[in-house]
Amino acid sequence: MTQFDDDEPAGAAQDHARAAALPDDPAQRRPDRRLTRPGSADRIGGVELGDDPCGVTLDAIWRRQSAQIFDPGDVYEQMRLLAAGDDGGTSHLSSEDTARFEKLRWLAEQSARKPVLFGTAPMREQLSGLRARCPSFVALTDLVDRAVALSIMTGTPLSLPPLLLAGPPGVGKTHYSKSLAAVLGVPTHAWSCATNSDAMQLITGHPTSWRGARMGLLTEALITSGSASPVVLLDEIDKFVTHRDEQPYNIMLNVLEAENAEALLDEYVRVRFNVSHAFFIATANDVSALPDFIRDRFLIVAVVAPTGADLVALTRQIAAKVITPLGLPMPGDTALAALARHNPRRIARVLRLALGFAAAQGRDVLVPADVVAADGIASAQAARASIGFIRPRKETEADRE
Repeated sequence: MTQFDDDEPAGAAQDHARAAALPDDPAQRRPDRRLTRPGSADRIGGVELGDDPCGVTLDAIWRRQSAQIFDPGDVYEQMRLLAAGDDGGTSHLSSEDTARFEKLRWLAEQSARKPVLFGTAPMREQLSGLRARCPSFVALTDLVDRAVALSIMTGTPLSLPPLLLAGPPGVGKTHYSKSLAAVLGVPTHAWSCATNSDAMQLITGHPTSWRGARMGLLTEALITSGSASPVVLLDEIDKFVTHRDEQPYNIMLNVLEAENAEALLDEYVRVRFNVSHAFFIATANDVSALPDFIRDRFLIVAVVAPTGADLVALTRQIAAKVITPLGLPMPGDTALAALARHNPRRIARVLRLALGFAAAQGRDVLVPADVVAADGIASAQAARASIGFIRPRKETEADRE
């Protein structure tokens, strides 16, 4: 699953596009099938293996700017083990093994190499814009900017440790993660841990002995991705829902430990994948709900809620996203200040309701009274714990009078 939260910035997108265009190299057109085949066999289950390409030399630039994320030889070995009949065909396979063979056949047709991400000067410029748009994440943006600067200086791929964004719901952790991916010019593969009931399906895939076994979502996404360095977003990691006997956080060690990430075994296809170039970002509301060994493997970044002028500036950005497509004028400072009492998620909701009040009175300009009226509707629901930046003050005797 690949998605973008914002339009891809031009500078970063162009750099990434140049790297993605490199697959014109012969080695990208055909997987690197470094495989010793017995005798002269050149077919497995009807699949043409082609000539031995070991004499093909990868372009030096492409090799330097890309990474091999799986070994095609491992894929063909698994196919050979399945197609072990006398005729080298697959008619003898069970329905489960046939499905696995077809997945291996699909994998054999994919490129074994993907471009990795390097820092660029335009990327740093885009990060400056992100810093202004997301004031709550300045410390994290600065961390990424320094990593980009190091990549530029050394000519090595951009490297970031697994990041855990910790803070209350509604402060924009998910939005920032996707926006960062857009600035870097790489895709986002996002999964909600709160609604995921199978950690093995997400990360390692199922053993073939399982009913309904399948390839891991992570490894499958990496194969279909245009980059070896996507952002992998594990949203609400503190709410992992899973089977009773499963240990989801233990499974996550397969990608959070560098050595493990370089050789992640997909238990369905039984092929190892290099996911070490991916950027792992998790979000959590309650870090204390995570095991110590998981917290230890993340760089935990506490999200600081914006206040004062930063909060009003953030409100203006959110308002612009809602109002600009409607062709209406931006609210004044007083109306923005009234909206700024809410967390980002609620600002857009209240704003749309407020615009309805203004339109009903024939006005295209929002006034604070519209926001107050809209806030009354948005608040007229069952009492619940507040989220975001502002805690409601408790009702006093004077308020009731």
